[in-house]
Amino acid sequence: MKLIYKNILMICICFLNVGAIYGSEKMEVSKSIQELSFSKKTLQTDSLALVEQKEKIITTLLEKQEAFELKYFILMGIVLFLVVLFGMLCFFNKRRDKRLEKIVSLLEKTKQEHTHDNEKDTSSKLNIDPLIVHTILENLKAFENERGFLNSKITLYEFAKKLQTNTKYLSKVINTYKLKSFRNYINDLRVQYSIEKLEKNTSYRNYTMHAMAEEAGFSNRESFSKAFRKKTGETVSDFLKQTP
Repeated sequence: MKLIYKNILMICICFLNVGAIYGSEKMEVSKSIQELSFSKKTLQTDSLALVEQKEKIITTLLEKQEAFELKYFILMGIVLFLVVLFGMLCFFNKRRDKRLEKIVSLLEKTKQEHTHDNEKDTSSKLNIDPLIVHTILENLKAFENERGFLNSKITLYEFAKKLQTNTKYLSKVINTYKLKSFRNYINDLRVQYSIEKLEKNTSYRNYTMHAMAEEAGFSNRESFSKAFRKKTGETVSDFLKQTP
């Protein structure tokens, strides 16, 4: 759309320049015709051949003026057509954007309703109030975004206390929605954090195993190595060999 706009703008500028040239050209041609016509009437001593020559020049100038006028009006028609086309494209593009926004909004709404219904169905099977389940899931999302799992001293009890719920509810929600135990849930988040660091931060690759484990929130290198191999199927050193 921006490209079309720029092209139309350039054509309009050219059109204005051509208009200016056309105006000056028309004035010059008219002036020349007037001078020749005046000379033809006043200079009676001119020979017949000279008069015919002047008439040919006038005819040529008139034809030149007509040809220039034709090109000018054709160019003006093209510019007007492009302006109308650009307006139509803007109109339909705006309508399309509105329709897309409406479709995306409906899809998001449907997705939220579907997720909410699934939460209700699952929470009813868990015998937990759907509102409590929804609150726990939202808190887990915030916990992941804020990287609360990097705290090496986190426990199910302390985490449940922080979320203002009990360990039974928290454990059930994690088991059901994350499909893993609390400990595996925390360890997987820590390993994923380490994987991202190894892939994006070259200096992190020079860390010792103990330093990596400590930064990821593990209490020791053994638990880090075990959790890393469980999630990725390979050791940290093997993973590093395959990382560019």
